[in-house]
Order: sequence, then C-alpha cells, then structure tokens
Amino acid sequence: MGRIFLLALLLFSCSPGKKEMVNKKIITLWETYNNEEHEVFCQLVKEFEKENPDIQVRVQRIPWGEHLTKLKVAMITNTAPDIARVDLAFMPRLVKSRSVLNLVPFGAQELVGELVPAAINANIFSENYFDEKSTSSRPGIYGLPDQTTGVALFYNKKLFRQAGIAEPPKTWSEFIEVGKKLTNPAKGQYGFAADLALWWTFPFFNTYGVKLISDDGKRCLLNDDRARQALQLKVDLYRKYHIEAGAWQAGAIPPDTGFINGTYAMIFSGPWNLKRFKNAGLDFGVALIPRGPAGTSTNVGGTDMVVLRRAKYPSECFRFLKYFCSATTQAKWATLLGQIPVNLKSYPLVDLKDMPELKVFMEQMKTAIPRPPVLDYDELENVMGREMYAALSGQKTVEEALADAVKDIDRRVLTFE
Repeated sequence: MGRIFLLALLLFSCSPGKKEMVNKKIITLWETYNNEEHEVFCQLVKEFEKENPDIQVRVQRIPWGEHLTKLKVAMITNTAPDIARVDLAFMPRLVKSRSVLNLVPFGAQELVGELVPAAINANIFSENYFDEKSTSSRPGIYGLPDQTTGVALFYNKKLFRQAGIAEPPKTWSEFIEVGKKLTNPAKGQYGFAADLALWWTFPFFNTYGVKLISDDGKRCLLNDDRARQALQLKVDLYRKYHIEAGAWQAGAIPPDTGFINGTYAMIFSGPWNLKRFKNAGLDFGVALIPRGPAGTSTNVGGTDMVVLRRAKYPSECFRFLKYFCSATTQAKWATLLGQIPVNLKSYPLVDLKDMPELKVFMEQMKTAIPRPPVLDYDELENVMGREMYAALSGQKTVEEALADAVKDIDRRVLTFE
C-alpha cells in the first residue's frame, strides 16, 4: 500500500498544477520507462524544473508495446508530444520522414565527445540519408541517447572452479577450449547457450569487423570472408565443438533459465539480469566478449529522446535533453538503477559498491557498434533469423545462408519505402 501511495505521489509530481503552469513554457514528454525507472525519472524531472524555473515538463507514460503506434498516429493527427522516448530501431524512419529535429543548431555537436560512441552514433545521419538528391554528407544529430545497453559474457564461477578454470576466456580460441571443459552432455551441462536473433549475433559479427550494410544503405555486405568466419564460429560452437546447447531451438531451455539452474556455464546477457542473478544466489562473474580479429565488441540496445518537428519550444526541449544526458544526471540514474550511463564522464562518478559487475559493461560499451540504420529493422531480423536457423540446423551451409540473406535483404529490406 505504501509503494502504491509513493508511486501515485511521484506520478502526481510529474503533472503540473494550475498555479505551476502560469508563465511557464510547457513541454510534453512521452516516456516508456518501467515503474522503477519512472520513479527515478520523475525525481530528475523535478530537479531540472528547479534549475530551470521557466520550464514545466509534463510527463506522460506510454506502454512500451504501444509507443510506436501511438507516436505514428499522433504525428498524423498533429497531437504528437514535444519530446518522445523511442527505440533505437525506430530512429531511421523518424529521420527519413523528417519527423524529428536536427539538434545540431541547438548545440548537440558539443556533446558528442562525452557520450558513449555507439549510443550517440545511432542518432547521427548525413543529409543525403533522407534526401537522395542531396550530395551533402554533412551530419545531423536527430536525438540524444537516454539509455544504452549491450551484452557481455556471464560465467558461472562455481562451474569454472569445478573444471579447474582460473579465469574467463579472453579470445574465441580460449572460449572454445574453456567450453569443452565445461561441457558434459551426460549430465546435461553445456559450456555455452546462444540466442538465435541477429541482435544476439552482433557480438560475433562485430568482433570479426563485419559491416552489414554499405554506407549508402543500398547493399548488404554479409557475403564476404569476415561475415562467413563470424557466422561459422557461431555454427561450429554447436555443430563442430558441441559446446553450445542448442538453446536457440524452439522448446529448448532459454539461456537465462539455464544459467540460473546451472545447465549453461556461459551466456551472453545484459545488466538487466544482474539483480535477477544475484537474487537467485548465483556465484557468477561478468567479462568482456571474447576478442576476435577486430577485438572485443558487443551489440547495442537502448532508446533515444527526440524532439518532434512541431515542438513549440525546441530550444527548451534540447535544454532538457542536455540535462538528462549530462554526467551528473547520468551518474545518479546509473547508480540508482544499476544501468550503463550514456555519458562517459559519468563513469568515475557511478557508485559501483552494490553492483561492481556494471564496470565491465561500461568498459564493453566503449567498443560497441550500433545497428545498421535500416528503415525496417524487424524485417532485417526476420531474414537473418531464418537464414541463421538454416545454418545452425544444418539445412544450409554458412555460405548458402549468407548468400540467400544478402539477396533477401537487398530485395526486402534495403528497397523498403
């Protein structure tokens, strides 16, 4: 009952009273945070309003699963908010349709060096991206990251000790050897469990220096040696070395579940599972993704805050975005929620006492690579998921799967309008 009252109080604090709105510039902001994040966000909004008494931020929560549909409808009906929190995958379409403002005129360029490279780079598009007739490659910044995440290597310390393994693997070759020692099919124990989706496969591709899409966005580049080597590695973990459990198959034990019950010794996962695994009593550690020819790297997830084109007070909107991305604010956000700050200057300010593993993720994000800016990311996932399944299950060779993926991506994803 007390928590419900606190939540109601915080929700009310995000909504201005009549007296508060007098002589203030009102900014409407749509966000999709969970309950815990929302409570912290409201506290930070109140701090911003104290520092900026001329601005009132009117926060409205939108269900995550409905936020894209609601935003599309709102833009069509001219009822869109001033600021919206959106998934990274939605950025290309917002930029292509010119629905969001370029923040460079407001000073966004000055922030680029402070922010996690992969997080801010997902917001940078050249002029010829949305105007095919333009020959200008001048970059624009169409949003600022409010949340960033990626995966690292989680490992079961108890199983490592039992196998006589002193430390987590640093390279893919070490990963294979360690995985063999941790695999015992007779006991139902496997060294590693993999997810199928492209997002979960980016760590393989990225560590091999694979570029999925050409700079002009017109060609898929997966049909080359580096891509073949990267996907072959993932396939070999299952089919050749037998250290991957086949967790990507329908009906198999999911990686998270198998890690908790000791079935899987290593998995890829993100900071969102730190509390869950600790609460389960697991003795685990977190390490960087094993190095490939291009070093260690990971995938990138997260969200951005964008200023909609018809925002009444764009300068004030940017002022809030700048505040939320600042080192001090991000340090508070990361410390209270156990998340990766989007501002690199926050790193030494984050209190890691209760969650020291977060430091690995902060280091991992320095070499993370953003997803390719395609208009229909879901379709890209569909194509790659189908072809990777064919390779993993032995229906196709890696070469055949990637060749077919390139054809489908060129035809169904990169020509999408």
